[in-house]
Amino acid sequence: MKTAVVYFSLGGATRSFARAEANARGADLLEAVPEKKYNPFSALVRGCPAAMRQKSVPLSQAPDLTGYERIVLMAPVWGGFPAPPFNSIAGLLPRGAEVEALLVSASGSSEKSRAKVRALLEAQGCRVVAQRDIRSHR
Repeated sequence: MKTAVVYFSLGGATRSFARAEANARGADLLEAVPEKKYNPFSALVRGCPAAMRQKSVPLSQAPDLTGYERIVLMAPVWGGFPAPPFNSIAGLLPRGAEVEALLVSASGSSEKSRAKVRALLEAQGCRVVAQRDIRSHR
């Protein structure tokens, strides 16, 4: 099964987890890069409110997901929801793909957004096969 691990990372933690996930699966590693870069301040002031409203952002580097049967989406959690580039990637998903959502946070929980994330992915015509939280700090 052709698999891609697609990620957005602000500070590098999600990138590290995405690399490990891609290596473990023998999957392609694809990065989504927003047109307007985030820094810690803009992630808090601009990114968290957008994440909580499940807004997407334009991507300057959008991965081509054609031909992938399974897609693993990875992003940090901001304000309890995936960062806005996650929503942008969701908009690129091919219908019928199997999708896993792996969300990285210091708390290790995206519980309050779980149902909304599933609904977003299913609205794209995808089958959600897993949702998992990854704790970035111990």
